[in-house]
Amino acid sequence: MISVIDMPPPAESSWWRGKKGFEVGFFPSECVEVIGDKIPHSFKLSNSSTKPVFRRHGKLIAFFRSFLLSRPSRRKLKQSGILKERVFGCDLGEHLLNTGRDIPMVLKCCAEFIEEYGIVDGIYRLSGVSSNIQRLRLAFDEDRPINLGDPATVHDIHSVASLLKMYFRELPNPLLTYQLYDKFVSAMQCNEDVRLLKVRDVVQQLPPPHFRTLQYLLSHLARVASHGEETGMTPKNIAIVWAPNLLRSRDVENGGVGALHVVGVQAVLTEYLIRFSDLIFDDKGSLLSSSEQEGLLRARPKSLAISTPTKLLSLEEARARALSTHLPSSQQKYIEVGGGPDKLPSKYHTVIELPSG
Repeated sequence: MISVIDMPPPAESSWWRGKKGFEVGFFPSECVEVIGDKIPHSFKLSNSSTKPVFRRHGKLIAFFRSFLLSRPSRRKLKQSGILKERVFGCDLGEHLLNTGRDIPMVLKCCAEFIEEYGIVDGIYRLSGVSSNIQRLRLAFDEDRPINLGDPATVHDIHSVASLLKMYFRELPNPLLTYQLYDKFVSAMQCNEDVRLLKVRDVVQQLPPPHFRTLQYLLSHLARVASHGEETGMTPKNIAIVWAPNLLRSRDVENGGVGALHVVGVQAVLTEYLIRFSDLIFDDKGSLLSSSEQEGLLRARPKSLAISTPTKLLSLEEARARALSTHLPSSQQKYIEVGGGPDKLPSKYHTVIELPSG
């Protein structure tokens, strides 16, 4: 209940002044219901004209209006560095627009660091120390100078690899985008003679920030995969750990069926993109001659088969696999995932740690 103190005529103002407890303020008259059929006789209308609230406080309102209009836009504040937004979990296009960069700085820093120091066993497969990952993430989010070359980071190279995967995993819209998920799947299910062209066509439909970032990332992953004999991370193995971070289906995330099928499609497409990134991003207009395509199809990897009506096949190592042979199993330094018994090394050694004392 409010005690009405000032009730000016409707022609002058629609705001009444009242008191509730010890607080005095203004409120719209149309929101008031007077108790009783008549206004109490003890209440007398004020004869003095009362200025409307917007007139009484006109100078203050004008000041605030001019302040809001003269304030720099949010985008200008971000570009000038006054207002900072987090890096992780921010939309890729918005982040690059705010920073004025072509690709995310976290991608550039981590990729260069891994190519220099990270050609080690299990890169991108093994996880780093959680505290180191969070420390690096906070440094990027706060836009602090990043020194990846310090001994602690070099010693825990897998933290940098885990950080890079985390960045892409937390993008609100995945790198390959929700919108193009079905088109990527359809392209991979096309006949093998047109599959490369179809995949390239879908990649060209990515938004420019996503296209540039994907091109840089795939080039990096292809270079890492070229050291598969040292790291055990072949294009297939890299694709398995990277696929969920790049391609996601909104229907499956919302509780749809077919999660296992989606995982298979993700890995097949990611391996395909890694193996043929140079051809997919080729801007010369013609991708492959007929003779090159025939040689590539003969050398396709078994790892890209998937149980769909149309076989999902990959063009195996466009320039190398057709000219080279597999290492004998006795010389392999790693186990090829899904390669079968014939791909297992002929010799093993087991390290047994005996309890002390």
